[in-house]
Amino acid sequence: MAKPKAKVKKPAKPSPSGVKAKQVIDPAVETFVGIVNNLTYKNGENAPATPLRNLTFWVGAGFSKAWNPKFPTSAELFRLGGREADKIADPGALSRTFGVDMFEGLDFDRVRALVYQLDMQARYPDVRSRYVDDQNIKAIRSALAAALVAKFVELTGMQPFDRNAAKFRIKDATPEQREIVAFFNDLEHRDDGSQDTVEGLRTHFISTNYDNVIETILDNIIGEDDSTFIYGYRGVTPVEIEGMAPAKVMHDHWLVRQLIKINGGFEILRHGDGFVFNYENRSPSQIAANPPVVMLPSREQDYSDSYFRAVFPKAVRLLRETTVLVIVGYSLPDDDALMRFILRQFAEEPEDGREKILFYIDPSDSATKRKRLDMVFPLREGRYPTVVSFNGKFNDFVSQYLRAQAKIAKARKRRLNRHLSS
Repeated sequence: MAKPKAKVKKPAKPSPSGVKAKQVIDPAVETFVGIVNNLTYKNGENAPATPLRNLTFWVGAGFSKAWNPKFPTSAELFRLGGREADKIADPGALSRTFGVDMFEGLDFDRVRALVYQLDMQARYPDVRSRYVDDQNIKAIRSALAAALVAKFVELTGMQPFDRNAAKFRIKDATPEQREIVAFFNDLEHRDDGSQDTVEGLRTHFISTNYDNVIETILDNIIGEDDSTFIYGYRGVTPVEIEGMAPAKVMHDHWLVRQLIKINGGFEILRHGDGFVFNYENRSPSQIAANPPVVMLPSREQDYSDSYFRAVFPKAVRLLRETTVLVIVGYSLPDDDALMRFILRQFAEEPEDGREKILFYIDPSDSATKRKRLDMVFPLREGRYPTVVSFNGKFNDFVSQYLRAQAKIAKARKRRLNRHLSS
């Protein structure tokens, strides 16, 4: 495949009087539209071959905020008041043992410090503090997980899950949510698996979030009688989903997409040596008894858990097999050194990125995004992979994409009508 060429355009001039600024299509969006249309499966007897290509979205907290502004950032989620912190463990004991002051509650930095201390105590039992053992380490972690789930529900509410249909419903969708669904619905129909081999462009997801936003979107772009559990591979095959055996134990390549939650998720629970997906509203005591598999922030992340060892290789392979990578709402923080290492697998060397293109959607300016990416990829003065920045919110990118595709469809219809009338 020839390397996609990004269109280079001068910055858009201010709109003249009477012309709405929202009608302007950013060059980054135009480039994305062109690549998507170019890699889409072409129907017809004389249509050119379109080999299967992967379009992968790497999403962070900003993606969920685009869906619902109530969804928290890390700093907002990991902020617990004194009353909530008291339920985790005695503040005085934690302060004396771990040096973490919890009398006024926890913020992001204190959670990082606490989790780091727990990790060290678990990893090096020979040098544990006097009154620390496996059981109270587990109890503190479980109580912390329960407090975080409760905080998330307090901030956002729980996304309604229809157990009978095995899918998420959207109640009273906002205009922004309707556009996001329309955006991914458009991308959903860019490949074709009806022939001997799959062709076109297929969308996948790698998420650093704990929530169920992506499942909700996917459930609302497929048939009413379908569930994303049938078409989605999660990197691990659950023993149960909502108390039932999974509809698919082994997926078919011609109709499957991947959704890998690289930091775990609130619905992922342990079940013996495996996992179950449970989307129901559980009480704090139920959560503490069986906490979700989530990676909590720490000064030194510990990804030795079996879940992370299972999904990391899947994420790495997906990135290596991805042609177009879209980073949305993820700031590449310094604490996420391992996440940056995994992300680098998209193009470990410039030669790996010759036919690849990376879109970075974030409100920060291009220079800031470029600086972040320089910590991850060997860009070497703008060489491969091709990097295209969109300096705005994901909602704006989505709106412009839909307008651009509508404009193209309208022009195509006009040409067809002229042809038929001639």
